[in-house]
Amino acid sequence: MGSVGGAVRTWTSRRELFTPKASTHSISGTSTSSPELPQNVALGNKPPAKGEVSKEIAAALKQQQSDKSEHGAVKDGSKTEDLMKAQQSDTSEHKVAVSNTEAQAKSAVTGGAAASATAATTTTTTTTAAATTTTTGTAGASAAATGTAAAASAKPANGVFPDANTWPITPVKEKMPGNTIHTLFTSNGSPYQNIQARIMVGTYNIVRKMPGGERLVALTRILHRTTPDEVMDEIPTFLAQPLQPECDKWCWFPVADRANAMQQFIDAAEKDPSMLKAPWLLLLETDYVWMKPLPDPGDAYDRSVPGWSFGFDYIAPSIPIIVKLLKERCPDCDPKDVPNSGPAPVLARFSDFKAATPIWEDLSKWIETHEDAKKQLGWVREMYAWDIGVAANKLNIKNLPPPASPLISQPPHDRSIGNASMYHYTWGTIYKRHGVEKEIWLFDKRTYTAYEHQLKLPLIPMPPDWSGGITLQDGLPVTRELHGTVVDMLTRMNEAIKQLPDLTEAVAKKKKAEEEAKAKAATTAAAAGATAAKTA
Repeated sequence: MGSVGGAVRTWTSRRELFTPKASTHSISGTSTSSPELPQNVALGNKPPAKGEVSKEIAAALKQQQSDKSEHGAVKDGSKTEDLMKAQQSDTSEHKVAVSNTEAQAKSAVTGGAAASATAATTTTTTTTAAATTTTTGTAGASAAATGTAAAASAKPANGVFPDANTWPITPVKEKMPGNTIHTLFTSNGSPYQNIQARIMVGTYNIVRKMPGGERLVALTRILHRTTPDEVMDEIPTFLAQPLQPECDKWCWFPVADRANAMQQFIDAAEKDPSMLKAPWLLLLETDYVWMKPLPDPGDAYDRSVPGWSFGFDYIAPSIPIIVKLLKERCPDCDPKDVPNSGPAPVLARFSDFKAATPIWEDLSKWIETHEDAKKQLGWVREMYAWDIGVAANKLNIKNLPPPASPLISQPPHDRSIGNASMYHYTWGTIYKRHGVEKEIWLFDKRTYTAYEHQLKLPLIPMPPDWSGGITLQDGLPVTRELHGTVVDMLTRMNEAIKQLPDLTEAVAKKKKAEEEAKAKAATTAAAAGATAAKTA
């Protein structure tokens, strides 16, 4: 059972699949129709050559639990859609970004200390929602000065920067050790994500003490939320203004805010480069478990050294809607060059994120306002938006699947950790016996949503000892190797949980002090008003 947004949900053993219907709108808004896609393609699963899904992948798809935050129904769909469309305005987006980043630069926290305000040597303002991209800086200024009608007709598509691979890799003037890494992750500050975030940061702190951990020099949470949350004092945080304020409590797809929040962080870091503590940036999600430090990525100042991304076997850039989007953004791009990755996990330079994020943000918004695209791309839709941004800007990021990837392994879909440094527990794991309906044991992140659990995390129940005859919820056998992988991940999670402080009392005191301060301010204001009325 899981409770999300106050609604109790019983999780089935089969992942809820979308069945996309024929399209009625093209990318450009003209009427067209697209063939109905198989369910596996709708989820982004790369179809095999013969057009059939392998038993392994089909079973893995069944393993993944549906999430109300991923495809819950919108109670007021028309209102939400109108709001999202309004947010696509270049002018309003730019004004919000400028005001937010100037205010947020002072509140950005990296490496556990508040960032000091310094002037950026290169300032770039990117409007990403519609027709115009303006870049101020050395290359951008010269291009603007020589602009002509002929040049305008040959202008690259919005969000495509032909000179991106020549940009300074970081706005930080002083050269930092080239193999150091500043870890970032996004969150909306809900109890659901705070539980995961505290565990992830706890495991991060564990591996920093291992050989190689010295390369992990800073960690920053990018919080897209209207107000600070309960773990602000524990996790170094940059506060971004959300596109969906309702996500502070509950919303149907909080990931839709991720690209915009990252753009706010990029804009703020250009104004205040002291926010950046390393030339490599590692973007993660909350539901990761660190097992060891990342291997040495090489010198970020050497442009021949590639970044890293993770190859997801359920991302298929060759599906028709992605091919159409790619042609608009990068007509000369080959769909085969689009990585089957996503924005997390990604190890890349600041300049790479700066180049890819405008398209990532723009297409994420476009997809959210086009129901056909949402249905075809499903819960991985903003991952495709990132992939197009990477391909269109021809970024040097090496995409590797498991077990070769140094980034993550995803049990129980992946049976071992392979070369990975982290686990990603996006999939639910349920142990059953053949012919018996009730599970023996389960672990699913979606059952950890209670407010009190973000403050005092409960230990995760471990699975029973391995024995033959145990299967997953889809019927695949739990091998000794897979069981060992699950135990390995949960053991590290519990190790971190045991080291996390109980925040219950501290948060209660802070809230009480805030309420008393508000009450005092209200009383003072009322008294001042009464005095003014008497003397009027």
